[in-house]
This record gives sequence, C-alpha cells and structure tokens, in this order.
Amino acid sequence: MRIHRHALTGAVVVAAAIVALAPSTSATPPSGVTVEQLAQVDVSGFSPFPALPSAYAFRRITIAPGGTLGWHYHDGNVLAVVTAGEVTRYETDCLPTTYSAGQGLSETVGPDHVHVGRNLGTEPAVLYVAYLNRAREPLFVDAPAPDCL
Repeated sequence: MRIHRHALTGAVVVAAAIVALAPSTSATPPSGVTVEQLAQVDVSGFSPFPALPSAYAFRRITIAPGGTLGWHYHDGNVLAVVTAGEVTRYETDCLPTTYSAGQGLSETVGPDHVHVGRNLGTEPAVLYVAYLNRAREPLFVDAPAPDCL
C-alpha cells in the first residue's frame, strides 16, 4: 500500500511538472462576444456520404464595440450575414476587410486559413452564422495570432 501511494504521489508531481514546463499556447480568446445557439442538427445517421457535411449549427453572434472573436479557423464551411454594425476580418496577411450590415461572407476551411473578426465600431455587430460540418467536428479551433500583428 505504501509503495502504491508513493508511486501515485510521484506520478502527480511529474504530471504537474510537465504541465508547468509545457509551452503555453498563444491562442487568442474571444472577448466581448455573446453567442446564441439558434438551432443544431446532426443528420450523420441518415447520410450515406460520411465525407459530406452532416452536422449543421445556426448561431446569432453579437460582438460588442471593441470585441473580438479571437484568432481561429474552421474545419467545416461557414456562411454568415452581418445584420447590424460592422465586422472587420483579418486573415494571416493581416489586411482588414470590413463587412457592414446586409453583407454576407464565407470562411475558408482549414488550419492554414486562420482569421479573426473584430468590432472596431461604436455599436454592437450582429452576425447570423451557419456552420456546415462533418459530425463531431468542432465549430472552430482557437489559433495563435500570426506574426504580422
């Protein structure tokens, strides 16, 4: 019993040291963002084509003035429309593209297409977003900011 307890204590100490010494991720978390899930459906059990999108999520995202979605990328297709305010998107080239109310946008898929959405305006920005994924894929994956900012 004593050996088992010492082994467990040693394992905990080693695990804590590994966590403490591991390089910290430089992901950029969102701030000033409110997400409302409008609908979500997974039809993968009915689809004969597992490589095609089979999980669909629909959200209303509000970004407060000065808010950011954080740098991220998507494994599945994303379509959005801005219904209020403005959203400025930066991709890995760090060149801004601003979308105003009434404009739509789509996101390029994959980890080599990291981007961020920011509200640089003075009023809340509202987006309605549709995510088209394969089953069990995350809607987005946090990523570090590129070196150009």
